[in-house]
Amino acid sequence: MSKKFSHIFYLILLLASISCTTQKKMIYLQGSGSSDSTSVFNNQFAAYKIHVGDLLYIKILSLNKEINTLFNFDYDATNSYAYNNEISMYYKGYTVTDDGKVDIPVLGKIEAKELSLDEFQKNIQKLVDSMLKDAKVIVKYGGFKFTVLGEVKRPGLYYYYNNRLTVFDALGEAGDLTDMGNRENILIVRPTQNGSNTYRINLLDKNLLQDSNFYINPNDVIYIEPIRTKNWKLNASNISIILSSITTTILVINFILRF
Repeated sequence: MSKKFSHIFYLILLLASISCTTQKKMIYLQGSGSSDSTSVFNNQFAAYKIHVGDLLYIKILSLNKEINTLFNFDYDATNSYAYNNEISMYYKGYTVTDDGKVDIPVLGKIEAKELSLDEFQKNIQKLVDSMLKDAKVIVKYGGFKFTVLGEVKRPGLYYYYNNRLTVFDALGEAGDLTDMGNRENILIVRPTQNGSNTYRINLLDKNLLQDSNFYINPNDVIYIEPIRTKNWKLNASNISIILSSITTTILVINFILRF
């Protein structure tokens, strides 16, 4: 009887150890330097290239209201450009068509595919300068959207209004990982012109700061897998209670049989 008790006792200890997540599995960018030191990690930011289907915010501004109305189909002198949310951006923005171009009033169709925002803006500015004096061209992403799924506190689709979005920015928007999230094997799904590419990153590794995938692209999907012991962790407390009850029962029976 005592041998069975010892086996159950060791099983409880095993479950307790499995249900614990070590601190080493939770700390990001390990080895990046102590609290009183400074480390430098160089990472060359690669500007995103415009794809077919991208939504762009394009405005041609001048001091002449009539010209503003002519070049901007949504211009209103009382409330010049009202882009209050993603829906209004969808209806008022410019979508890159299947031929890789954007159709702008007066200017016509302009090549946008595989150009950075700066390159595309400069091309439009050259055309505008040939027609107008002192006009300013503004080009921005109409919707830098990304999706975070899996073991995060707030999974969902997010919009970010900054051209440089890091993986930590994206995960921060989703409330960071849960304790059940695997920080060592994050999956990034990146749509391309010819399909989708997948990448894996490790949040615990300091070298992530130098990884090309440290920056997120528009339309990326970030998936956080659960740790392998998730099911054990979720059921460990219930199993421990059951085993504790069995142990108590065995102790009582063992005590009774002694008399």
